[in-house]
Amino acid sequence: MCGRFTLKTPVDYWLADLFPNWKEDLTPTLESISAPFLTQARYNIAPSQNILVVRMDANGSPVIETMRWGLVPVWADTVTAGYNMINARSESIAEKPSFRPSLINKRCVVLADGYYEWKTLASKVKEPYWIHTAGEQVFAMAGIWAENRKIQNTQSPELPIRSASIATIGANEDVAEVHDRMPAIKTSEAEIAAWLNPSLDNTDCIPGLLEQLQSSVGVLQFRRVSTLVNRVTNDGPEILAPTI
Repeated sequence: MCGRFTLKTPVDYWLADLFPNWKEDLTPTLESISAPFLTQARYNIAPSQNILVVRMDANGSPVIETMRWGLVPVWADTVTAGYNMINARSESIAEKPSFRPSLINKRCVVLADGYYEWKTLASKVKEPYWIHTAGEQVFAMAGIWAENRKIQNTQSPELPIRSASIATIGANEDVAEVHDRMPAIKTSEAEIAAWLNPSLDNTDCIPGLLEQLQSSVGVLQFRRVSTLVNRVTNDGPEILAPTI
């Protein structure tokens, strides 16, 4: 699974690198996101918090916005429904009623520059690891999103609640030593565009979409980090200090 992640890299550092052809489309949509949210380094992003998401709008153009982490289905009466839906397993994403409609026409990617997993030792002690690319660049995690209009949005009463879940797959050899699950990683604009492609918004395309959730080997690295990450209120660079 993916239960915590980081996005500490300033937006100006990754926007052009990850989205060379979409930068002009995405830049205007950044204006709707509060400046502190974009400029503040985040070292311990947790469920129910706001996350940065890229999706396609009704015109088929990419937009970037914030969403709540933890999918709140359209039928839910309370946001607590999203607490157990931070991840959508690839093996059941096309079958579960909460996920299937979003897989068909509400796909997104969640932006990160690393994520955490906990390795269980023989003593049942769990060691936290930070998993990232070789250069610690920003990447995308394939996801799905939903829009709920039944629940009062306390932050913006005039808007529906938009929320997202991260798609997970069985771990490949990059990270299997740490954990048996991993998010579906996208490291290029081409991979992201293929996942978000509006022409795939129909049930016939589900098998192809599921194939896209497999991640390339040789992309990720990991290192053991501080147990400070275990506490959600800790959100500083000291979390990532290598631990022997």
